[in-house]
Amino acid sequence: MLRAVIFDMDETLLDWSKREGTWVEITQTHLRPVHAYLTAAGHKVPALGELAELYSDHSRKAWESIVPPEWNCPRQEDIFRATFHAIQLETAQIDFGEVQKRFGWGPIPGVRAFDDVDEILRILRAAKIKMGLVTNAAMPMWMRDAELKELGILHYLDVRLTAGDVGKFKPHPHPFQVALERLKVSPTEAVFVGDRVEDDVVGAHAAGMRAVWLRRGASAAEGLFKSNATISALTELPVILDGWYPGWR
Repeated sequence: MLRAVIFDMDETLLDWSKREGTWVEITQTHLRPVHAYLTAAGHKVPALGELAELYSDHSRKAWESIVPPEWNCPRQEDIFRATFHAIQLETAQIDFGEVQKRFGWGPIPGVRAFDDVDEILRILRAAKIKMGLVTNAAMPMWMRDAELKELGILHYLDVRLTAGDVGKFKPHPHPFQVALERLKVSPTEAVFVGDRVEDDVVGAHAAGMRAVWLRRGASAAEGLFKSNATISALTELPVILDGWYPGWR
């Protein structure tokens, strides 16, 4: 019996191909309120551009530290701590919850929901299928919710979490297991859909779920790991589900 479908986020639901601006520019935009907050609090901080470079450098190092088999995912707060330590700020005096609130993450110019997203979410909702989302991001999900809300997707997704929220990076099974627990469904009652075989398919299988590989790039190949099904658009998903769970809709 099908009770839930869980999605990856970036390049599965959200199309980043037309993103506007470089990551340096985007990072500076997000850090500007943080820089102002620290300065107003009396902390000695470098210019915004230098702060953005340091934050980007520590973000890169944090991602490079994610290795198997533990797949430990750094939290954004840890990246901020490392950044502030590098500029010799006394972190014991800093409210990191407030820093994250000031970070200013929101919809990225040019990033849109794929054209097939609304249709599939409507179909699943009409069939009373629960929906979730698991994404490999260090920042907490409440930040990324701003993007989903702006794009009209948020209200469809019953459970949403980032790797940073749970401390493990896909393909570790833990993020998938947490999503299943919060949705109150078993692995055999849920299907995961994602665009990255090595993260989404491998992780879903490790958690005991069926996995659908969304191959949006025509030249992409599965490699060593095999999904339970492959689709090129989300609108192809219902036919796959019909074969696995007759009568689900």
